[in-house]
Amino acid sequence: MRPRRLLWVFAWLVVGGEETEVRLLAQHLRPDWTVDVVVCSRRPGMPEQTHRQLAELGVPVDTTPCGLPDEEIVDHLTRIVPRFDVVVASQAVPYLRPALQRLAVRPPLVEHGGLVSEARSGVKDLTDRYVGVCATIRDAAAEAMPGREHHALEIPSLVDLAEFDPRQRAGVRREWEVADDVPVVGWVGRLDRKKRVEDVLAAAALLAEDHPEVRWVLVGGPNFAYREYEVELHRHATALGLDGVVRWLGDRPDVPRLLAGLDAVVWLSEGEGMPHVLAEAGAACLPVLATPDNGAAEQVVDGRSGLFVPHRDPAAAAAALGRLVRDPGLRARLGRQLHADVVARYSVPAVLPQWRALLDELTVVDSPS
Repeated sequence: MRPRRLLWVFAWLVVGGEETEVRLLAQHLRPDWTVDVVVCSRRPGMPEQTHRQLAELGVPVDTTPCGLPDEEIVDHLTRIVPRFDVVVASQAVPYLRPALQRLAVRPPLVEHGGLVSEARSGVKDLTDRYVGVCATIRDAAAEAMPGREHHALEIPSLVDLAEFDPRQRAGVRREWEVADDVPVVGWVGRLDRKKRVEDVLAAAALLAEDHPEVRWVLVGGPNFAYREYEVELHRHATALGLDGVVRWLGDRPDVPRLLAGLDAVVWLSEGEGMPHVLAEAGAACLPVLATPDNGAAEQVVDGRSGLFVPHRDPAAAAAALGRLVRDPGLRARLGRQLHADVVARYSVPAVLPQWRALLDELTVVDSPS
């Protein structure tokens, strides 16, 4: 029996949770499924990291649509979509719907949503299933699918625990020229305005008043839509006196390895979907400090597997970080519990069967939609 074929359609391919998801699914659905990726848009300054990672896995990435007029993008999708057994679409791709409308027979369509705004947008009459990475996104999609709310599902983002190795700590610390007993706090993500990185920097400056020994590592490159935000953040860090405190690493393909060098992860976003980094922090047994924002509130239990602080409150974040810095036992307890939660809810053994069940359901001959 031939492997079934899945096509994942992206509006653009950068670095983030959905890009990690397609990479891990391509790896772990084998040999029953093959995964191809098609990218519809490309802008100057977009990172190539995910393109390289997929190429290393042998995943074909079709960039033919990039730079074409809209009508030609639709034409291209119309030609390639019938070759596949299932199509998954991320980022509310605008070209896929008109392509599907041209086909007399089409493969099932799964929309994959990482933001509430994406789940609420668009006409979903051609969407066979909507997969939200957290319950908040699933519920938003269900509201847009009246009469078939049950076709909106929650399947969390995958985390491959095999990628996380605490024995990497010593090597990472040597690269950073930081002794093992120096507390290092990390942040990982796109330099995106909704992620409120300025609040992270403000919290770092406040924390330094009582704990000047703490060092920070920020991992992630700029959002291609407004690269000026990265410049603003670097200037802000300098103005706060953080030039010797914060290390900027940009986009990195080895995030699981880098997490081994940290003692805690901070995430102060506002308007996020499900921040994949919190599950990754749990995979690395790290405590997290976060704002109770949509998916974050579903991943972390305050005081049990992490600490919550209000949005836009750097002083509260600094105070909570001070607790973590002063109490290694608290860090260890929170990190252990978050790790246990990740194993139970977000690991490959927990999530992959949900994807397999969905794909099997959609590809059974004469299965009702």
